[in-house]
Amino acid sequence: MSKEVTRWLMATREVESKFLRELKAKRPLKFDVTENKRIQLEAQVSGFTDDAATRKGFPVYSGFVKYFPLAMGAVAKLSAEGNEQHNPGQPLHWDRSKSGDEKDAMMRHIIDGDWVHVAWRAMANLEKELEDGQS
Repeated sequence: MSKEVTRWLMATREVESKFLRELKAKRPLKFDVTENKRIQLEAQVSGFTDDAATRKGFPVYSGFVKYFPLAMGAVAKLSAEGNEQHNPGQPLHWDRSKSGDEKDAMMRHIIDGDWVHVAWRAMANLEKELEDGQS
């Protein structure tokens, strides 16, 4: 494994650990209503609950991060590049008003063989479907 991938994995683990500590501490989170709904949905889907047995059934690191570290890094890089393209100078965020055609865009990227963009669009579509209770 390259040094860059190792550093990225270590940073990812650190962020994941901090996030889990915050959840376990049950600190009040300051988000708008939409963000609160998103957090609640993430908890339902991702297994971030107080029940240890349930959490173990959702191995975020060993069942996702560890499986796809290079792909995750490529998609994260694309997110940053897309943010700079669509929201120059703004902090990294997903401006959903500028990305509503995930399935059509994903198919165009499949035709072009642009798999990083396909992965981003697939994750965007899945996120929205999970939020809407469709998956």
